[in-house]
Amino acid sequence: MKFRLNNFFGREKNSNQPLTPWEQAQKKRHKAALKKKDFKKKRMGNKLPKLVKQRKMLLHKKMIINLIFFGFITIISFYFILPISKVKEVNVTGVDQATQEAIKKASGIKTNDYLLQVYLEEKKAAGQIKNDISEVKNVSFVLKDRSVNIQISKEKVVGYLLISNNYYALNSKGNASIVQRTSPEGNLPVFSNFKTSSETKLLAKEMNKLATSLLTGISEIHAAPDSVNPERIKVYMNDGNEIIATLPTFSGKMKYYSQIKAKATGKIKINFEVGAYSTELK
Repeated sequence: MKFRLNNFFGREKNSNQPLTPWEQAQKKRHKAALKKKDFKKKRMGNKLPKLVKQRKMLLHKKMIINLIFFGFITIISFYFILPISKVKEVNVTGVDQATQEAIKKASGIKTNDYLLQVYLEEKKAAGQIKNDISEVKNVSFVLKDRSVNIQISKEKVVGYLLISNNYYALNSKGNASIVQRTSPEGNLPVFSNFKTSSETKLLAKEMNKLATSLLTGISEIHAAPDSVNPERIKVYMNDGNEIIATLPTFSGKMKYYSQIKAKATGKIKINFEVGAYSTELK
């Protein structure tokens, strides 16, 4: 066969003799094989530069992503190492000194805490402050120059509970503060001998109904229950007058106080338990 093919190609180059049918078929097959081989070479040659370029682009993209990622991690790491990431001081505004210290403690924020942690836990800290400090109505945080500024708006305080020679603010909802004072703040009444939370909540409710002039006109209120009236209270006014009343009806009957006082010529003792009458105070 090899001899015949060599002979065939030799005849094609060196002779003008007509080819046999078999030789013609072999010639066509040989041309087709050469054309196919040339096509494959051209096709691979066209694709190879594109594949190399795509591979380079993919590697370049991955390299950029890795650089960005590790650069970000490095920056974050340096930030948490440096002092600028930590709390330098905690300030409280809107309340007195004793309450400021209690608010700082309730917030749980300390110097050298991370500022990011403070920012993420603002809501939790505000809830804890409002829960512990009855004088606090609203809390807002301002983070500036490594300082945490806690701004407070105050809840209405109706008086101070006297417990073991210390004074605790009672707000209008009947919640007592954890802030311990050696004396009451402002011209507000002092409450004594109230034992249960139900009593203090009812007391706060009644105090909150009073006009400001009446509230600030009260010096002290003592729980003074007896066998007939377990909700009996004794009230000492700043003007020297005294009142006996029942706690649940106290605010409603106090609106008659100024009228009764105007008719008196001296210091009086008013009884609001049943009806309303007064006697001279000895």
